[in-house]
Amino acid sequence: MSMQVYQNNHFKVYKAEDGFIIHNIDKGFENGHTHVQKYNTCMVLIKLLVNKRTPKSRSRYFLESLLRLCDDENYKQQIQQLLLRVQ
Repeated sequence: MSMQVYQNNHFKVYKAEDGFIIHNIDKGFENGHTHVQKYNTCMVLIKLLVNKRTPKSRSRYFLESLLRLCDDENYKQQIQQLLLRVQ
């Protein structure tokens, strides 16, 4: 069972056995969550999403995590463009 360790207006973070789970509470859990290893990564993802900033990281998993958590279509398109460059 996971325990909630952080919450703001749009996101909850849970401690899981193998890291952390971030859930965008404005989306259903099935389509609006991602798993990460470190708490700091959770906070970076949330900060990027709230401020709609593009990440410095070009990690495929990081970008896909942003897409899963995102509910803004314009921001989602920006991230998808970055993801196309990674391939």
